[in-house]
Amino acid sequence: MLLLSRLLRAAVMAATMGASGMLWAAPPINYADHWNNAAEPGWGLSITQNADILFGALYVYDTGSLPTWYSATMTLVSENGGVRTYSGTLYKTSGPALGQPYNPALLDYRQVGTMTIDFPDDAHGLLNYTIDSIGALKNIERFTFAPNQIAGSYVGSMSDVTFGCANPANDGKVSSDPGPFTIAAENDQTVLRFPTCTINGTWTQQGQVGTIEGTYGCTHGGNGTIKYTGVRSERGGIVGSYVGRDDFNCSFRGNVGGMRVVQ
Repeated sequence: MLLLSRLLRAAVMAATMGASGMLWAAPPINYADHWNNAAEPGWGLSITQNADILFGALYVYDTGSLPTWYSATMTLVSENGGVRTYSGTLYKTSGPALGQPYNPALLDYRQVGTMTIDFPDDAHGLLNYTIDSIGALKNIERFTFAPNQIAGSYVGSMSDVTFGCANPANDGKVSSDPGPFTIAAENDQTVLRFPTCTINGTWTQQGQVGTIEGTYGCTHGGNGTIKYTGVRSERGGIVGSYVGRDDFNCSFRGNVGGMRVVQ
């Protein structure tokens, strides 16, 4: 989306620079959520995340059909073709019984295998783990059990950069659409109205996040397709990322974020 004057482009670039002039590394994708396989209810995986390190708590059933918990701290080991792979050692933990005084001497960690997750996007994964030489390979997805509310009034911006243009001279152009914006449900569509662009799409929730896929039109004449992913709404505001294709034969990728307007 070609939305910016040179001045605004410079401001966006300056905001990404540290005091030393070095570009800051992009924050990792947030995978924190509860994950499961919808076709196999009764077991699941909860992921907590700090920086780019995942802590996974896996609850399954042992060979005697008794519920059992395992845990692993996983680090990013590879990123290939858009698939991010995390892996770590899997442990079984035992300790003091419920309702009894806590005795740290009873706490025991036993290494039982490994846990690896391949994430092709921010809402689906391939879980591969071994427990005492018994392996399992499971497709997992974020667990949705209540609707997230994304509608509201915000102050923020979209910011994106072009790539893969038919004319290579148009690659690398940074644009933005700063100011107040709204998100509303209208006629079975989710409508995002920014200062110069309007997006009409379909909202699909995936656990704590969601996607909006549709089309956009801008007052400067730009039109095209767009897909937001990892859209996360909280009390303070909303964030997400997006990709799209414009009618200048350019693809673009970017981020969106806004503070929720206090009513």
